Amino acid sequence: EKAIADDPRYDTAAARAAIAKFVTLHDANLDQKASIVIEHFRSHIAAKVGGKAKAMVVCSSRPHALKFCQALRRYVTDHGYDLGVLVAFSGTVDDAGAPFTEASMNGFPDTQTAEKFDTDDYRIMVVAEKFQTGFDQPLLYSMYVDKTLSGLAAVQTLSRLNRIHPDKDGTFVLDF
Repeated sequence: EKAIADDPRYDTAAARAAIAKFVTLHDANLDQKASIVIEHFRSHIAAKVGGKAKAMVVCSSRPHALKFCQALRRYVTDHGYDLGVLVAFSGTVDDAGAPFTEASMNGFPDTQTAEKFDTDDYRIMVVAEKFQTGFDQPLLYSMYVDKTLSGLAAVQTLSRLNRIHPDKDGTFVLDF
């Protein structure tokens, strides 16, 4: 932040925002969170809803969703787990000069993301705004939240877990 309290060269709010963004998008941070999400999901959630439970990871931005998805996929691959991870965000994210879209990350058109998440191939979906409202997936059992939620957005996002299924006996939320 500021070296001297009344030094006008530093904007405290901007400095805090820059630090928060750096921490949020840092590979070490995301790798640790990916480990927590995957191991928790495998140990406590995957067997729920007749072994078909799904999870959503809620991110604060499109770059955050891109990097969190990459960290989850890296963790899954490194540990030899058979666990499909999708990402959902709008537009294009530029990461170090490389453009990424939902379609390029998932390998199919973004119009098919919800349909593909219905299949047994994908158990976790990372989202940035998209699918946080109006998304109906009865197998969605857990949510890993890595953003600040408040007011109506909190209600709408967490309500994605409220869909009923005959084999569903509860829900789980982990708020980072």
